[in-house]
Parts: sequence; structure tokens; C-alpha cells
Amino acid sequence: MDLNTLLQSAQNLTNAAKAEYEMPQVERTLQQVLQATTELHSRVTQSSNKDIQAHILLGSKGIDLPKLTQKLEALNARKTFEPVDVVGADTDVCTFLKNERENAILSVIEDTNTNISETVSKQKWENLNSTWNEEKSRLLDALIGPSQNFIDLQRLPEHITLDPNLPISRCLSRMELIYAQELRHYNELLLKGAHRPNLVQKFAVLTSSFGDDRLTDMWSTVAAVTQVNEPLHSDPIKARQQRPEFVINAKSCLERHYKIYMCIVVGAARSSNCYQLVRAYVTNRFSAQQTIGLVDTLDDKPLWPMVYYSLRCGAAEAAVEFLHEAGPSYEDFAQVIADRSAGAVNPRTETQLKLQYANKIKNSTDAYKKAVYCLILGCDPNELHGEVGKAIDDYLWIKLAMLRPGDAAGYGRLQSEILEKYGEKHFHASNQTDVYFKALVLVGLFEASIELLARNGQSVHAVHMAIALHELGVLGGARSVSQPLLSIDIADPQPLRRLNLTRLVRLYAQRFERTDTTEALNYYFTLRCLRDPKGRNMFLTCVCDLVVGSGALDTSIFDLIFGQRMTDADEEVPGGVFRQFDCPEFDTNTTASLIAEELVARGSFEIAVRLYELAGNYNLALKHFNILLAQVVQLSPQEGSQRARLRDEANRFSRLLAALRIDVEPKIRGSFALLQLLLVFFDLHHEGKLVQALEQLQRTKLMPNTTDDVEGCLTTIKKLSGEVIKVIPDVLVAAMDITLTQYNQLKPSGTCSSNQLQLQLEKLRVRAKALSNLAASMPFRMPYETNKRLMQLELMMH
Repeated sequence: MDLNTLLQSAQNLTNAAKAEYEMPQVERTLQQVLQATTELHSRVTQSSNKDIQAHILLGSKGIDLPKLTQKLEALNARKTFEPVDVVGADTDVCTFLKNERENAILSVIEDTNTNISETVSKQKWENLNSTWNEEKSRLLDALIGPSQNFIDLQRLPEHITLDPNLPISRCLSRMELIYAQELRHYNELLLKGAHRPNLVQKFAVLTSSFGDDRLTDMWSTVAAVTQVNEPLHSDPIKARQQRPEFVINAKSCLERHYKIYMCIVVGAARSSNCYQLVRAYVTNRFSAQQTIGLVDTLDDKPLWPMVYYSLRCGAAEAAVEFLHEAGPSYEDFAQVIADRSAGAVNPRTETQLKLQYANKIKNSTDAYKKAVYCLILGCDPNELHGEVGKAIDDYLWIKLAMLRPGDAAGYGRLQSEILEKYGEKHFHASNQTDVYFKALVLVGLFEASIELLARNGQSVHAVHMAIALHELGVLGGARSVSQPLLSIDIADPQPLRRLNLTRLVRLYAQRFERTDTTEALNYYFTLRCLRDPKGRNMFLTCVCDLVVGSGALDTSIFDLIFGQRMTDADEEVPGGVFRQFDCPEFDTNTTASLIAEELVARGSFEIAVRLYELAGNYNLALKHFNILLAQVVQLSPQEGSQRARLRDEANRFSRLLAALRIDVEPKIRGSFALLQLLLVFFDLHHEGKLVQALEQLQRTKLMPNTTDDVEGCLTTIKKLSGEVIKVIPDVLVAAMDITLTQYNQLKPSGTCSSNQLQLQLEKLRVRAKALSNLAASMPFRMPYETNKRLMQLELMMH
């Protein structure tokens, strides 16, 4: 077949197909067909099965999916409310006003959305901060070790709910009760203005009855070191480093203890002559072989051990006597010891002896001679003298004896060695708490020693040691009551710490403040000189937390602390245990008022009313009672509810006012009387006694019967206090509801003639209209729901 024949056959087939199927003619070259096929293949292979199925489905319906996708992507949806475009100058008035109205609505919506977003964000962060502050308080209370950070946070009150039916038993053990009784006796002496006893000495004597020798030894050590002639009126931390009494007392304490030990070793009485005691002790301790290396002797006994042990037991006169007996070559040294004991100094003689030590004695084989020279002359302060003093008491005594009066730097270095260089691990404090405790006390680290006891299960003794030292004026207290139990102040000399007495006392007393409230108040009284970050007295703050934490319904603790209130006109008011703290700084009435103010700030109005009443401030008591009553006066009466409780209180106040036992301002008294009338009105309304309820409402002169009465009622309402005005919307709704109920009851009734019935119905309509007019004329904004309800009720009467 030639090409012409082939071309003619192809044209015939094309014409036949066009006529049969009416398909459009394809005008593409073979290259274009190949390219289109390749593109279609690539699109099909790249699309997922779901896309292919979508194309097939929509294509069968005549929808071009790619074009539809392009149109959807071209749409520009608004994500926020945008102002309507400004109209042109040739726009008519209606279009312009419509445009302005739409812009105003959009502006209000946008501002509302912004305010809601800001409010939600603010409340969210406030809630997070509050939760985190509570968690920080719990973490601080559970701290195991001391912290060096200053943390400023507010201790929030923890509300504890207890079953009131559970029997209350004492939580104090015998030991704790003995401590508490002694503290109460101490507080009583203070409040009477008697001579202030040394509470440390009192507690130290008290512990002898506990049968614990280690505890007695710890208390005796604290009592011995803290015997100061005058209290530290300035900062105890800084004054402690400058005053020599603490070093002298600690050294004397160690000397007394060693003398007792020497008496036990030689079997002598404690009142024995020190000279004979030392000779007997040295004879007992040193045999012929043990004297090798000791250079000087006296009566065949080593001289320098006798001098050393004379100094060690605090008998400097015995040391001088030994040196005098040894010969004239020791006269200068004996004179220096005598001068040191008398507080005098001979610089020339000491300089010569220091040169003698540097040239000869420093390299001597007699360790006791070197030790005595270092003790008296202060040579080689870093020398440990391990051959002489092997026990911790010996080491501390040597270090304290080498300190010179006013040597704050040397004292600080010794404190750093005990607290930081050696620390708890060296002393095995977990197993030998008493040993490390005494070491800390002897070097003047009272705060760290108390914190050590508190962490090792001896918080009972730690609390009373802290209170006793605080009353003595030697305890370094924290700068803020919200700080950790032990903290470091960068302004203090190193390595001294500060103890948070408030945290320690509150953690201890909160265990039994509900069961042994009187004892807890005595512990809180020790915080009377401390202030919280807001400047409030911590004693009053603790009492306030105790009252709030006991719960509004638990009156037992309240009555125990502040006493009961007046119920009848002739009844005397019994006083509570808080009256025992009456003093110029803490008058019971003033204190009750201060605590009431704090409770008002916390929202505990019901307890605050009782406190204001006990303080004799009946104006504030009745004012806040009116606020409480206004919140519940419209509620339905239920037995045991807050409304029922306030109703009884209102009746009690009425009897007191009627008996002229209390005097309040006329405006407050008028608000109270009006709320009482409304209380009875709502009682009658909820009971369905409509006629009596309306009669009660007429006595208030708040609601009109006709439109002519509206102005008079408005005048009366404008004179009302804020707490009464809050009740007016509920009174309006109740009055309208009563009117509608009477209208519905009267309308189907056939007992009256037609004219008389219409007259009564019209009277009710007039009353409803007057109530609506009054609501519309109110000098304050009425709630939306109230207006809606009033309109519905009025419409139901037409």
C-alpha cells in the first residue's frame, strides 16, 4: 500500500469516528502527544490513591478539581474582625450610619476579646504563682541541709479540715509538757514585769529530770558558753565575734570538764586542791618509759606535763607554783602566766620568751613544753599539738587558749575549721550528734548547732534552745521570717549562719495548736518581737492563722482563745486564755481588733465579726455582719446553713441593741434593721405566705404599690448603704413574683364580681408597672438577668 492510499484510509476513519462519537478533533503532532502523555503519567504516579479516586469521582460529576483548588487557594479569609472600609464622601446618611454602627460593633468585639485574653492570662499566672509559692513553702519546710540563698516568699495559710466529732487528745509527751510548763511560767513572769530569769539556765536544770546524760551535757555546755553579763543589744552575730566572753566561757567549760575527768582517774573528790590533783594525775599517767623526751623534771616528775595539765584544768596558780619550785630559770615564764591570768601583759618579757621558743624550744623533744609556750605566748597558731591533745576537747581547748581577746579573725578561722573544713562527716554527726553539737557550741556556732539537732530528730530540744538563746539575746535571727531554717547573710562574718526562729517554732507548735492551744500560744508569744515582710507582729500573725485554720464552724478554739460572747443582757463576758498576755504591747482588745482586720483582709468576715465584738468595736462588728447578711438574705432558709447561723446572730444582736448593751452608729443600725426586715420577708416569701410577705415588705418602704410611689422609694433607696443596695434586685424580683402569683390566683377565680375582679387585676398590673418603673429608674446598673426576669413577669400579666 502506497502512502496516498494510507493517508486516504486514515482520513476516512477520522471522519467516521467524528460522525459516530462527536469527539473533538485533535490537532497535535506526535511529539506533543508524547509530551502530554508523559506529563499525565507523572501526575498520576505522584498523586496518592485517594487523590486519584477524588479526581475520578469529581470528574464523573463534571467538576474540575485542579481549578476548584486554585479558586479555594485564592480566597483570603479574615482571621480577625477588621473594620469595614471607610465609605466615600458621596455616600448617603443611611449607608454612613450603617458603616459606623458595624465599625463600633467590631471595635467592641475586638476590645472584649483583648480584655478577655489579658484577664485569662493574668489569672493563669496568678494561679501559677500562688501554687508555686505554696509548693516552695513545703519544700523549705522539708529542707534537709542549710541553704545559702535568700528566698522571699509569703507563707500562705494551709486550711486543714478535721472531723469535729473526733475526740481531742493531748499531743505533748511528758518531756514536751515539762518544757511547755517552764516556758509558760517564764512568760508569766515577763508579763508581770518581774525580773527576767535566764531561760537557758532554767532549761538546763530542767533536763536533769529526763535521765539522759548526753542531753544534760549538751544543755550544760550551752548554759556555760552563753553566760554573758550584759545582753547583746546590737546584732548578736556581729557582736559575738567582738566580745571575748564566749571564748573565755568555752575555755572555762572545757577546763571544768577536764578537772572532773582528772578527779575520776585519780579517785579524788571534785573539791580537791588542784596542785595535789595535778601531781597525782601526772604520777598516774606517766611511767618511767613515758618520760623519755621530756627535758625538765620536778621531784622526779616531768615538769612541763604538770604545767600543761594545771593550765588544762584551769589552775594557772598551780602552774605558777610548779614553775617557782623548779628554780629561778623559770621565773620569767611563771610571771608571764601570772600576768596572763590577771589580764596584764609584759611585752618585753614575752618577746624574749618568743625568741627563746624560736631558737631552742620549737625543735625540742618535749611536746608539753612546746605546747605550753604556744598556749601562753601564741606561737605557731597552726600547730596541732597532736602528741599532747588527742581528743576533740583537747584540740578545741588548745585553739581557744591561743586566741587573744578581740581576735575576731582567729575566732572566725576556728569556726570555719569546725563547720566547713572538718564538718559533719569528720565528726560522724549522724551517729554522734551530741559530740558535733558541743563542738559547734564551744566555738560560738549556736545557729548551726540548733539546726543540726532539728535535722537529726531532736527538734524538741532544738526549739527550746533556740527560744532560750533568743530570749537571752545571743541568737542570730534570720533577716526575714520567710527565709529557710538556716541561711547565710553576705554581710555577716564568715562562717556564721542565721537561724529562722519563726519557722522553727511554728513547725513545732503547729502539731498541737488544736489540742494544746494554751501551750501553743505561749510558744507563739516568743515571736512577739519579730515582724513579717509586711511589718505585722508575728505573734499576732500566728494567732490569726490559728483562728483561721481552725475553721469558721469550730468555735471551741475561738472561745478558748478569746472567750465567749454576750448572749443575754445581764450576762458577763468570760475571758479567754489570750487575756493572760495582756501587757502594754498586747492589750487584748487592741489585739483582737488587729487580728480582725487581718481576717477581713483574708475574707473571713464571720470570725472577724466575733473579734470586733470582743474588742468592743461594735460599729465594725455590725458593719461587717451586715455585709455577710446581705449575701445570704435572699436565699431559701435551710437548717444548718450559713443563712440560718447568721439569722441566729442577727436575733442576738437585736436583743443586745434592745437592751442598750451596745451602741452603734445610726446608719449602721438602720442598715441592720432593714436587713432584718428583709430576712423575715424572704422567709415568708419562700414559705408561700404572700400576704404576710407583702405586709413585711411595706414596712421597709422600698417597693412601690403605684407609679406615684416610685419617687419616694427612689429617695429611700438612694440613702441606703452599699450592702443593702446589693439586695434590692432580689427584692424587686421577689416582689414581682408575688404580684404575678396573686394575679394568677385571682384571674381564674369566680368568687368576685366581674367589676371587682377587674379592679383587683388592674391594681396588680399597676403594682407590676410601678416595680418596672422603679427598676428602670435605679441610680445604679441593674443586673441583666434581673431586668430580663422583671420584663418576663410583667408581660405575663398582660
